[in-house]
Amino acid sequence: MNDRRIRREAREANRQLELGPHPDLHSIQSWLEVKRGKPITIVELPALRGDDLCGLWVSYKGCDVVVHAPPESAFHQRHITLHEFAHMILNHQRTATSLELVHLPGLPETPLNVLGRRSFADDDEAAAEYLADLLMARILPHIQDPPDDQSGFNKVFG
Repeated sequence: MNDRRIRREAREANRQLELGPHPDLHSIQSWLEVKRGKPITIVELPALRGDDLCGLWVSYKGCDVVVHAPPESAFHQRHITLHEFAHMILNHQRTATSLELVHLPGLPETPLNVLGRRSFADDDEAAAEYLADLLMARILPHIQDPPDDQSGFNKVFG
């Protein structure tokens, strides 16, 4: 898929989201839970270092789990979560790579699959990243970060 098609796919997915007049992370999560027919849990996993893998989506029979590394800021955590939500919105589970996972704390069952990245530059990653950016643009006007949480690019990525 070329860059133009990736952007068109992400923009179309974003347009189809019915999130109300003041969307936020919670409204996107609620929309996805209804669409997918199961709850989504967001979990921080300190064992993830965040230098290569910042987040992942693990699908279980009764729920979906977004796992993320300890974030640099609230902005960073939202972007990681939105990236994983974007994979769900774009139905990337159909092209997911199943991975064997060590038992995740607090989750009793074996996952159905884990969305696995083949490279940072594949089409699914590019589309999810672009859609995450579009979603962030939709929710930013409605975000109230704590005053000490600097959400700029340099704070997030150093």
